Amino acid sequence: MKQKILNVSFLVVFFGVFSSFVFPGKPFLFSAETIMNVDEIVPGMKGYGKTVFTGDRIEIFNVEVLGILRNWEAKSNMILIRMSGGPLEKSGIIAGMSGSPVYISNRLIGAVAYGWSFAKEPIAGVTPINEMKNTLLNLPLHEKGMLPVSAEWDIPSFSQQSLVTPSTATSSIPQEFTDYDAAKITLTPILSPLVVSGIESDVLQRMKPLFHTYGWYPVQGGSYDLYPDKPVKSRLVPGASVAAILIRGDLSAAVVGTVTYVDGDNVLAFGHPFLQTGNADLPMASAYVYTVLSSQSNSVKMASPVDIIGRIHQDRRSGIAGILGASSRMIPCHIEVEGSQKLTYDFEIVDNKLLTPSLILMAAQSAVLSTERKVGEKSVQIQLSARIEGCENPVVIENVFYELDQSWFSLNHIVQPFTMIINNQFREVHPTRIDLKIRVLDSRKTAYIESVRVDKKQVKPGDTLQVDVCLKPFTGEKFYQTVLMHIPEDTLPGSMLNLTVCDATYGQALNLGRSAGKYFPVNFEQLVHYVENMERNNNLMVRILLTKKGITYKGEGFPSLPASVLSIMSFSNYSGVGPLFDEVVSRIPMEYVLNGNQTIPLSVK
Repeated sequence: MKQKILNVSFLVVFFGVFSSFVFPGKPFLFSAETIMNVDEIVPGMKGYGKTVFTGDRIEIFNVEVLGILRNWEAKSNMILIRMSGGPLEKSGIIAGMSGSPVYISNRLIGAVAYGWSFAKEPIAGVTPINEMKNTLLNLPLHEKGMLPVSAEWDIPSFSQQSLVTPSTATSSIPQEFTDYDAAKITLTPILSPLVVSGIESDVLQRMKPLFHTYGWYPVQGGSYDLYPDKPVKSRLVPGASVAAILIRGDLSAAVVGTVTYVDGDNVLAFGHPFLQTGNADLPMASAYVYTVLSSQSNSVKMASPVDIIGRIHQDRRSGIAGILGASSRMIPCHIEVEGSQKLTYDFEIVDNKLLTPSLILMAAQSAVLSTERKVGEKSVQIQLSARIEGCENPVVIENVFYELDQSWFSLNHIVQPFTMIINNQFREVHPTRIDLKIRVLDSRKTAYIESVRVDKKQVKPGDTLQVDVCLKPFTGEKFYQTVLMHIPEDTLPGSMLNLTVCDATYGQALNLGRSAGKYFPVNFEQLVHYVENMERNNNLMVRILLTKKGITYKGEGFPSLPASVLSIMSFSNYSGVGPLFDEVVSRIPMEYVLNGNQTIPLSVK
């Protein structure tokens, strides 16, 4: 029996090699329709697998079954194999092989999908094909667009911390992403090459912990439009390279794997999850492999996507499913950087609540790095405008920052509120266009609020108060900025007022302390209003707090309630009820990023 299996395997390998010479670029001709169940597989069986090592030619490698890991995960089996042939002897398992189909006696058993890092031998785990088919092919084809990714949003502190200690600026990348330990020897999905072009290497390096968490191995490659004049589009067949497109245009990014099974227009690939988001909407493309780069830690296919020929619509534990001929929805993006030179970038990005913010951040940081210096003082003005399906006006987020070095601080504090918008709990959000304008000045435009003086300490209702604020620019001469403040007619005589002059950091803290309800939105409109009206770092704020008769309920103020209703609501047993404050606020845009605060008491005659 073993001799027969060996002879069949030899013939399979011989015919595969023969066909690769006689029919270069053609897929191996064995059908993938005949399937072998896990119960028929025993240790010692020999077979073959198919993948691409160079170009788009499908090649054969040898396989020996070592055993079956039954129920290794809940309701999931794994076939353990040893691979040989081609470059595998020196490379071990190769990132990009995920999904490579494996056959015994010309019957498909599954997809190469799992491995161990730093393993000396190319030993891999195979996801059974029946598990892939049952999980991926029996689901209905959903409408385009991702299901919501669970994400809790909170209110970040949009402070200008880099005025004092730029190194303390926190990243938007969660802590668990930075805890990645490549030295751990565990059974994990085979890394998939994340092929990018137009992205600065420094940016790619900083994004590595995040991408490793997704199971991606970032490599710099060429544009996805490898053969613009190619007359015939590539076909996806078992063993061919396949790519999930994330960005395309002046910047590009794609994750590369291998096709496992094709049934009509349905394509199964990878053998392990992409992100495991369930329903998906990603462009599916063929790919071209330049070569295999062997490495002690992770060997990888150096590849580029070629033709977009379908849409990935399922992303489950056992792999991804796509449909040929379908199209995916992507978001047009435009980045404009103005500094030592003016450059623009136009590209499209996937509409995905989890990926879109990270990819926008990566693209924006790369655009800045490609045009501006990495080290040195600079002032940065950023505006993000996002058009959203179903909204008449775009959501606009903007601010001004000071940076001592090239950090993610300023871009983080623009992308974070955008993340809050697309991951909100109130309604589905699908951006239809994103525009990002970044203006960089190679100088430190900062100033400190040194002191404040008023023309009188006792005021009357209806008075106009003159406030002179002393500002001290960095390495510059101090100067005064005059602000006129009106005392409302209904100010209570005999009350004490506090006049505060402050920067955005202190102003945001005052907002949360005085009227916290306003900053915990209860609907989408309130969230958008909050995000668009974040305190800006270049605004000089002069504030006078006034106590009013009334209440706030869930962020809305009610100043004119009847006395009986006011009395009842003031002692309400419901949450969300608080005292009503009014405030006279004047915001003066300055050419400086401001820091500091000063307070002076006033009495009302």
